[in-house]
Amino acid sequence: MFKRLAPLWLMLTLTLLAASGFWDEVIQTEKRFYASDNATPVPNPVVTPKERNATVTAKERNATLKSPDLSQLADEKIAAFNRLLGAVKERPYEVEAPHNPFYDPLKAEQRKARYKTRIAVNRQYGYDKAVIRDEMALLELESRERIYNFFTRLAQNWTDMSEKDLQKLFHEHAKWLESINIGRFVKAYKEALGKNDKISAQIVENYRKLQTHYRFFDEFLDYLSANPSLLNYRSLLAMMRLDEVINQINGIETFAKLNTHLRHLHTDMGRLLIFLLIMLAAWMAAFALYYKLYAFLKGLIEKEYDESDEMLLSNLDGIRRPFFILVLAYGFRLGTEVLFHPLPLPENLALFFYAVTLGTVTYVVLVILDSIFFDYLVKKGELKNKQLRRELVNLVVSIIKAVIVVVAVSMFLVRMGVNITGVIASLGIGGLAVALAAQNTLSNFFGLLKIIFDKSFSQGDWIETKDAEGTVVEIGFISTMIRTFDNALITVPNATLANTPLKNWSKRSVGRRIKMHIGVTYGAKRTALTAAVKEIEEMLKNHPGIANHQEVDSQSLIERQSKRERKLVSLEDKYGIKTTLLVYLDEFADSSINILIYCFSKSVVWQEWLEVKQDVMLKIWEILERHGLEFAFPSESIYFDPDNMAQSFASLPFVKKEEKA
Repeated sequence: MFKRLAPLWLMLTLTLLAASGFWDEVIQTEKRFYASDNATPVPNPVVTPKERNATVTAKERNATLKSPDLSQLADEKIAAFNRLLGAVKERPYEVEAPHNPFYDPLKAEQRKARYKTRIAVNRQYGYDKAVIRDEMALLELESRERIYNFFTRLAQNWTDMSEKDLQKLFHEHAKWLESINIGRFVKAYKEALGKNDKISAQIVENYRKLQTHYRFFDEFLDYLSANPSLLNYRSLLAMMRLDEVINQINGIETFAKLNTHLRHLHTDMGRLLIFLLIMLAAWMAAFALYYKLYAFLKGLIEKEYDESDEMLLSNLDGIRRPFFILVLAYGFRLGTEVLFHPLPLPENLALFFYAVTLGTVTYVVLVILDSIFFDYLVKKGELKNKQLRRELVNLVVSIIKAVIVVVAVSMFLVRMGVNITGVIASLGIGGLAVALAAQNTLSNFFGLLKIIFDKSFSQGDWIETKDAEGTVVEIGFISTMIRTFDNALITVPNATLANTPLKNWSKRSVGRRIKMHIGVTYGAKRTALTAAVKEIEEMLKNHPGIANHQEVDSQSLIERQSKRERKLVSLEDKYGIKTTLLVYLDEFADSSINILIYCFSKSVVWQEWLEVKQDVMLKIWEILERHGLEFAFPSESIYFDPDNMAQSFASLPFVKKEEKA
């Protein structure tokens, strides 16, 4: 199933990725302000740019109207124009995308040829109505092409175009608008409005599309002609008067001779020297940042050092290398712009520098995030809430990191011209196939959630399952790492741990069990045995390492650990508080009289439990000796019957021979 769906899903994903956000915005702007589906056509809808005052913006024209709705609409239109210009400046890769919902250059030529053929055939057979329909469709396609070429040229060259060049570009396209004269289609449009046949409907649709493109392009050109300063570009290199500096360097006789050899490399000594100077300056700045500024800031922090400054030192150590790379990358970008001057930086190089910058900034954010959560919350002891466990903090931090990385990747994809909306849509369509392929991964993730919210175990707990026993090192997204007591590290899927019975030996507040049977010999006196049992019980009750209900305040412990919890459960069992103390004669065994010792140490730490258990065993030994009792051990007694022995020996063959002799 998945193999069958994969090619279709991949093809659909690629199609959606090809869409461009800029052209979606163009379409929305046309629909919002220029679509005339319900508008009544005017006799002469065409107003040429020559009939307008080019120094007056659309906002100023509409501001003269008394209607507040029209004034607001004009403001919204200006805002939409500015958004489009911002996209042209900041996201030229979206504008230049050949596959977009507005105009596809690869398919346009085929459509043009088809329209021209249909026009010729229909004209030959006298189908005037069909001819008008196809002429409007062809003109509508050409208007899309004009708009696409205009924005593409603007995105590629606006940084290098002077105001004069821009006005020339605007005039060139405005002149084309004057030449198309869509007013000749008004009569056919009016006649088609009242009819229900297919061709009439197509005439209405084509006319409205053509008028929408015309009005949008006309007003946008008018707006740019009145506000050419919106496309002024002042780069750092332009402000440094780079052309003058390069010309002065190349004017030196020695460098001029060298330039004759460098012309084959499309460069010159002026640009090379400035490139080297910029790289040297960038390296010196990065060096000063990495060593000098770091040492200075570290000295300021350590001058009046306290524990709260550890986070600052950790941040300095974590981010000084990324900033070193960032400064070098910016210097290299600036130097590369000099090498390509006066041409703009190639898009591939610009994309590379953007990736370096974005990756470095993302890394710095992740380092600071780690510092805030672990150095501040955990190390400084401000994680007071015992219910907020370390694995929950790890989960939150991991989710935040994942979100940051996803945002960074999304920004990079947008910079490449990928439509993120298309990515999300493609993920939705292929979600079923992905879910089928990642069944185990998803089950392990939900197993993690079950472990966390059920609180079955935490990091650092000693757990035991059918196949594994040890200390929990880390609970990850997919699996849990357990360190066994023979110092091996094993990895268990979260789904397995979430769905299998396990023992958690660390979920104990008070009480680690001590259980043993003390065997004494059958020759013990009853009075001495009874006295020894009572003395052992008193010893355990008074032992400082043994838990008993008189010394351990269970209710106080429960209240401290669960102030807000209101559940119908045994809280002593839930929080692991055991104070049972039992000392009794338990059984008459084969070779001993057994005394049952059943109690709990106050400490649940293994080493402390061993120390308490050892001390209890020594004291029991002392008590038994004091009462004249001996430890029993497994033994067997053999009894001999003299008559039976004589009869048995008499029946032996060698005994009979001696008697006959």
